[in-house]
Amino acid sequence: MGNPPSPALIKLSAAIRRHRKRAGQTQAALAKEIPCSDKTISAIETGRERPSREMVIAIEKALNVSDGALVDLFDLLEHESLPRWVRDWLVEERRASRLRSYEQAIVPGLLQTEDYARVLLNGNEVAVQTRIERQAILSADPPPKLHFVIDEAVLYRDKGGSKVMHDQLMRLVECVSEQTTVQVVPSDASPRLSGAFTIGTIDGSEVAYVDTAVRGIVTSSHEDIATLEDVWETIRSHALSLRESLNYIRRTAEEKWI
Repeated sequence: MGNPPSPALIKLSAAIRRHRKRAGQTQAALAKEIPCSDKTISAIETGRERPSREMVIAIEKALNVSDGALVDLFDLLEHESLPRWVRDWLVEERRASRLRSYEQAIVPGLLQTEDYARVLLNGNEVAVQTRIERQAILSADPPPKLHFVIDEAVLYRDKGGSKVMHDQLMRLVECVSEQTTVQVVPSDASPRLSGAFTIGTIDGSEVAYVDTAVRGIVTSSHEDIATLEDVWETIRSHALSLRESLNYIRRTAEEKWI
């Protein structure tokens, strides 16, 4: 069985249905204005599908909902489905001009495909969409500088089967640009000084998110940041170059996940 709709999603769905009926619109007419299929509107109104924030804004406009009531309900979804420390970090993540991220076990969330994220999140569609919506910062204007270092083992850890893994590894390659780098640390060369962490630069200061076995920690302590920056430099010094990393990722995708 799938996951039941969350209380916030049920409220949003009911509110959309109520405003549509007040406006004298059919599902088909509303879908035409968005535009989308009437099946999509039906799925949203019954809580079977979570709309994007952009979709909710478009629905508000189409139904002349001027007070932002639907968007306010949508924003409750994030607060409902995520632990407090994650919400705290997402605020900092959106503000950062630079992010440096190290992962040992999985592909970083900002680079995950939807199918890969769905496997990690056990099919929780609300959580999947929240994770995908985070990736909007990749196309921000201007976008932040993003530097990712991942352990080689991430490329071989099966999350969803060959197609999901092949597409995910190729996504890593496709994400690389002047603003975004991805490097691989060979497992036998990794110093393994730390678990996953991300350091964000915001207005010249640093804040970090550190994964632990119990919960994530958001910290701006000078001592914590200094330690993490030392760890980051050590780990990155053991990584393959950007070109070597991309070649390795492509090769693994074609040889391992075909």
